[in-house]
Amino acid sequence: MLPEIVLHGDEKKRFAGWGFPVVLGFVFACGTNASTDAIVPFDRPYFYAQWLLFAVLFLAFFQIGFKIVQMGASDGLTKQASKTNAFSNKFLLLRFEYGQSKKSKFKDSLRILAAWLPYIVLLYPGVLYWDTGDQVAQFFGISAFGQKPGKIWDHHPFFDTYLYGGFIWLGHAITGSYNVGIFLYAIAQCVFVAVALACWLSYLKERGVGRVPLKICAMFFCFFPIFPIAFMSLSKDITHAAFFIAWLLMFMRLVDTKLEKIKQPSFFFGFLILGLCSSLSKKMGMYIILFCLIILVFGKFRIRFKAVVAGIAAFLFAIVSIVLPNYYYPRANIVPGGGQAAFAMPIELLGRSAHAYPQDVTDSEKKAIESYLVYSWDQISTQYNPYIADPVTGYKLRKGASTPDFLKAWLKIGLRHPMTYLNGFVCLESGWISFSGNDKSSVSYKDVKKSVQYPVQLQMDASVYTVANEDTLGKLIPNKDKNWAQEIVDSITSILKSIPVVNVLTYVAFWASVFPTFIAYLLWRKRKEYVTAKTMFQLLPYFVSAASLFVYPVSRVTGGSHGGDATRYMFHALLLAPIVIGLLLSLKKKPQKEKK
Repeated sequence: MLPEIVLHGDEKKRFAGWGFPVVLGFVFACGTNASTDAIVPFDRPYFYAQWLLFAVLFLAFFQIGFKIVQMGASDGLTKQASKTNAFSNKFLLLRFEYGQSKKSKFKDSLRILAAWLPYIVLLYPGVLYWDTGDQVAQFFGISAFGQKPGKIWDHHPFFDTYLYGGFIWLGHAITGSYNVGIFLYAIAQCVFVAVALACWLSYLKERGVGRVPLKICAMFFCFFPIFPIAFMSLSKDITHAAFFIAWLLMFMRLVDTKLEKIKQPSFFFGFLILGLCSSLSKKMGMYIILFCLIILVFGKFRIRFKAVVAGIAAFLFAIVSIVLPNYYYPRANIVPGGGQAAFAMPIELLGRSAHAYPQDVTDSEKKAIESYLVYSWDQISTQYNPYIADPVTGYKLRKGASTPDFLKAWLKIGLRHPMTYLNGFVCLESGWISFSGNDKSSVSYKDVKKSVQYPVQLQMDASVYTVANEDTLGKLIPNKDKNWAQEIVDSITSILKSIPVVNVLTYVAFWASVFPTFIAYLLWRKRKEYVTAKTMFQLLPYFVSAASLFVYPVSRVTGGSHGGDATRYMFHALLLAPIVIGLLLSLKKKPQKEKK
C-alpha cells in the first residue's frame, strides 16, 4: 500500500492552472512560425488561431497527464501491481530490487547494463562527434580549431579533452588500437551511469514511490534507445549529464538532511569532487551548480552548514574560473575559450537588427560594437543566420574590449527595435518551442544573398557512428561508412520516430519545454497541499538546467551540421524527466495545523 502522497483528488478544480497551457500555447505559436518563416506574424489572424489550438492541445495533455500521475500516486496502479510483478518475475532482467544495500544496487545496475548490452555491442567502439574528434586530435598534438599543434582550446573543456584522450591513449598503448580506447571510455561511462541510476531508483523507493511507478521508470531507462546510444557517445554534454545526475542525487540527500549530511567527510569530498567534475566537463554546468548552491544559503538551515555550502560554491568558482585559467593553462598549453559563449544570444539579436536596419546605428554605437566583436557592423549583417549564433559571434571577442560599452549600445538598439530583438530571440530558440520546421535549406530570410541554413531536425538526432574531420582525428582514425550494426541501431530510432503518438517522446521540444511546463503545472495545482520549500530546493536543479537551454547558440540541428547539437544540449532534460516524476510521486501531504 502506498503512503498518502502527491496529486490526490482535485476534482473540483479541473481547469486550475490553465495559465500554464495558455502561455505555452502562445510560445509554441511563436516558435512554429519562427521555425518556418523566421518571423512571428503578430499582425496576422491565423497566429491567434494557432495560439488557441496549441493552448487547447496543451490543456488537454496537462489534464490527462495530471490524471495519470494521480493514478501513480494513489491506488489506481496498485490494482495492476500483482499482474505486473507476475510478468516481471518471469524475466530476470525485470526483477529490480530497488534496495538500499550495495548488493541490491549492484544487481540493479547490472540489469540496466544488460538492457543496454545490445546497443553496446552494435555501436562498438562508440560514437565520436565532429568537435569531440577535434578535441581528441588536440590531445595527441594535432592542430585543430585553428590552434597550433600541441595547443588545446578550452572552448571545448580541456577536462573532457584530457578525459577522452587519456582513455584513448590507454587503449592504444595496451592494444595498439585507438578504437579500443574509445570503447573503454564508452563502457566506463555506461557503467558509471548505470550505477547512478540504480542508486536513484533506490532513493525513490526510500522516499515512498510505489513499485509500479518505479518499474515504469526503470523500464524507461532500460529500453528507451536514446539512453544507451547517448552513453556510448563521447561528448561534453553527455559526460556532464553523467556527472550531474550523480551530483544531483547527493544534492537531494543534502536537502533531505537539512544540510547536515555535509559534515560527513566521505559525503563532503564526494559532493565536492562530483561538483568539480560537473563544472569542468561543461561550462554551463558550473553556473547551474553554483546557482543551486547559492539558493540553499537562503533556506532555513543551520548557519554553519550554509557556510560550508557557500564555501563549496566559492571553491568551485575559484578553481574553474580563476586558478586554472591563470596558473594552469599557461603551463599546459591550454588556450582559454572566448567569452562570446556567454553573449551568444545578445550578439545574435544584434545581428538581426544589423540585417534588418543596417543604416540605423550611430557612430558611437558602431564603435562600441566593432571594438567588441571580431566582425564589423556590415559583416554581422551579412553573417546573420536566424537559427544559429556562431556565424555572427565569430567564436571569439576582441581583446581588451569594453563589455559595458557593448551592452549599452546593444540596449539602445534594442529599445529602438524591440520587435526585431523579440523575433531574433524566438528564431534562435525555436528548436525548444516548436514541433515543425522548414526543410528548404535554400530559402533565405529577407533577401539574404547567401542561403541560410534553415532547421531540418525536429526530433532527437541520435548519431550512431563517428564523423571525424579528415584533417584532424581522421589522421589517426580514418572515417568508415556506416556498418550493418550501426544501421540496425539507426533503424530502431527511425522506427520510434515514425510511430504516431509514441514519437512525441522523440521530439526535442517535448522534453525541453512541454515537460518542464507540465511539471510546473502539477506543482501549481498542488502547491497548498504538498509543495514545500524543500520541494522547490530539490526541483530547482531540474528547472534551472532546463532554463539554461535558452542561452545556447543553437536550439536544433541545421543543414550541414555535425553531431545533433540540440539533442546533446537537451539530453539532461530527458535524463532527469523520469526522476522528477518520481520525486513528485514521493511528496507527502503537509500536516494540517490544529485549529484553536
